[in-house]
Amino acid sequence: MSRVAVKYKDRPNTTIYKIVCFKKGKNEILVDNIREFLKNPNIESYEMIEVKPRTGNSEGENKTYESKYERENNKLPKAIAKEVIQVATSLKGCTRDTINRWNIHLDFDLNEKLNGKYGFTGAKRLYSIFGL
Repeated sequence: MSRVAVKYKDRPNTTIYKIVCFKKGKNEILVDNIREFLKNPNIESYEMIEVKPRTGNSEGENKTYESKYERENNKLPKAIAKEVIQVATSLKGCTRDTINRWNIHLDFDLNEKLNGKYGFTGAKRLYSIFGL
């Protein structure tokens, strides 16, 4: 977004105007009218200011999401694969009973890997456990 700082001959303070496409309020100048406006004989001096939008943190870097769990890529047995994928994608149905039923087919304890978190959180965690 651009702005223009204008110093008038008869005023002690500088006035800042936004340069806009559609005028909504005062202290705004249309892009099409900026040249004509700056030719005004009452203007002593002006300065064009380019304002960059703020994004991310103060250094301008974007912070990426870092999961506190590493991808484990455990083997997913075919006997439960369809059900595990369905629960992971719908984020519903991850209950203690379901996990106990799946543990019969696994060579590790899924309850332990989920840290006692079921429901939405447990279903999301299935992605990193099985590398889906």
